[in-house]
Amino acid sequence: MTRHRPGDEGFTLVEVMVATAILGVVLALVFSALNGGVRQAADAQSRAQVEADVRSTTEAFVRDLRQAYTGDPTLNRIETMTATTITFYSPDRLTPYHLRKISYKLSGTDLQRSITTSSDTDGYPWTFGTAGAYGTQLRSVRNTDLFTYRDADGDVTTSPTGVSIVDFKLTVDEDTTRTPAAYSSTTSVQIRGS
Repeated sequence: MTRHRPGDEGFTLVEVMVATAILGVVLALVFSALNGGVRQAADAQSRAQVEADVRSTTEAFVRDLRQAYTGDPTLNRIETMTATTITFYSPDRLTPYHLRKISYKLSGTDLQRSITTSSDTDGYPWTFGTAGAYGTQLRSVRNTDLFTYRDADGDVTTSPTGVSIVDFKLTVDEDTTRTPAAYSSTTSVQIRGS
């Protein structure tokens, strides 16, 4: 016969089931917290990417529009302007003595940009070849009032000759688990010499 010492009995089936249930609840809470943290990190990364894309697009637009120029005081620096499109002239920083015709337009929810460079270098009148293809700069643009045009007094204008300031507003959808999530940015560009 075997003698049992006190404390050598082991666990009963009920004790094992209770311990397993408690362990299951604890693990479920831990995994839920980890999953929430992973989702928040992915949302933060998506948000940061959208903000960087908007900032990059805005900086390029500001850089080009701020120095809008034609070389001829009788020719408007802005060729066309609506709430969703703008076409203007700007010097080519990469190819000296050339002028660029730069167009931005909203196509569906994509902000697109086209650049056409002059083929001559002798100044006005400028000669432009085939219009440059439009390339997407930003996707998931939510708003349709991208551009607002103001004169030197700050009043809204519809005349290309009177434009001194262009307000550039973007609201872009973020790819996050929260809905709806969007990032908005508004920049005012003072055209030099106006």
